[in-house]
Amino acid sequence: MVGNTWPGGHRHAMLQSEHQKWNALNYPGTRQLCDFCGTPTERCESDSLTTDDGECLCEVCWDAYIPRRRSNER
Repeated sequence: MVGNTWPGGHRHAMLQSEHQKWNALNYPGTRQLCDFCGTPTERCESDSLTTDDGECLCEVCWDAYIPRRRSNER
């Protein structure tokens, strides 16, 4: 799976217009991708849906993950 990329190889604050330009030219750019299905999560680090192992999930995979997690806690 391809991880996200940042200008200069490091994460840093960018204007929204800079994000859009970078992402248009560099897939996946700064987009966060789901570690299970590879689709963009439409989220950022501050509101990520992550597993106990730190994997980022999209909402569809998160909805599938939660019932499995709850059944393993019993």
